[in-house]
Amino acid sequence: MSAQEALMAHGDLLLNYTAHLRMMHLWFHGAHHLTSGTGFAGDHVDLFGRIYSEIQDQIDGAIEKSIGLVSEELGDPLKITLKAVELMQGYQTPTGQSATAIALTGLQIERDFLDFCQEMYQTLEANGALTLGLDDMIMANANEHESFVYLLQQRVREAMQAQKPQGVAVTPAAQMAAPVAAQQG
Repeated sequence: MSAQEALMAHGDLLLNYTAHLRMMHLWFHGAHHLTSGTGFAGDHVDLFGRIYSEIQDQIDGAIEKSIGLVSEELGDPLKITLKAVELMQGYQTPTGQSATAIALTGLQIERDFLDFCQEMYQTLEANGALTLGLDDMIMANANEHESFVYLLQQRVREAMQAQKPQGVAVTPAAQMAAPVAAQQG
């Protein structure tokens, strides 16, 4: 089986990849508008504004590559949007949340996306479906999202440390879950 045939058999991964990006673009654009408080200017422009703007360019590249490598169907805005909405329902909306809660949810979204990228990359590679250009796109985008994780971690650092019991090692996942649970409860 050629790389082209293998990639066509895994077109759903490319659709899911684009849908993840679209969901993130919508969510972070909403966070950009809905953040408030003392860190508003920084969160509004330098954090959420930067993230959603850079994701927009990634969406364009992902759609063009998907169409070029697999099929025009992977550029269907309805399919992409429906999948994006399905993905977004797994996260807390930024509406009515504190700036810290918004940033914590954004951090979880970014980490989940990087996990998805890793799984997608491994699947495509294992099945001989990873072209050089697709490899480059996934790697470059993952590199950018790792930078977003760094920025979001710095934004929520105090909240994560405040939730850590003294003298007890807490995993990053547990650190993130505690503030979000406290905000929801």
